[in-house]
Amino acid sequence: MRPRPSARFVSGIVTLLLMTAQASASANVDCAIDDANLKFELEAIASRSGPIQQIQVSSIDIKPAAIKLAVPNIAFGRIDLIQQWIQGDDLRLQIEVGDEAAKQNVNLTIIAQLNGKTEKYAGRYVLKISHAGATKEFKGRIKECQAG
Repeated sequence: MRPRPSARFVSGIVTLLLMTAQASASANVDCAIDDANLKFELEAIASRSGPIQQIQVSSIDIKPAAIKLAVPNIAFGRIDLIQQWIQGDDLRLQIEVGDEAAKQNVNLTIIAQLNGKTEKYAGRYVLKISHAGATKEFKGRIKECQAG
C-alpha cells in the first residue's frame, strides 16, 4: 500500500501550478504621451486574453498651455479605465476621471496600431476636458506604447 500525500503537500503543488499559469499569462502595458497638452504615463499588467488587471503607474498631467485646471495632476485607477483592449494589431484605451469638487472631467482616448518592425504601438490621442461648464478637445500623437 502506498502512502497518501498530505493535504498540505497537495495544496502547495496546486498553488504553485496556479501561480505559474497566471504569471505566464500576463503582459506588461506601458504607454506614454508628452507634448504641449499633457504628460501621460501608464504602466500596468494585463492578462494576455483579457483586460488590465493591475496598474503600477498612472498619471495624467494637464499642461497649462492646454487649459488651466484647479487639479491639473490626475491619478487614475483601474476603475477609471472605461474601455480597454488589445486585439490583433489594435490598442485602445479610454480613461475618464471626474472631480466633483473641482467641477472638472477629463476623458482621454488612446487609439494605436502595432508597428510590426518596432513591435511598438503608434497612434494618436483625443483629450476632452470639461471645466466650468465648457468642454475643450485636444488631439496629439502618442510618444510610445508597448504591450508584451
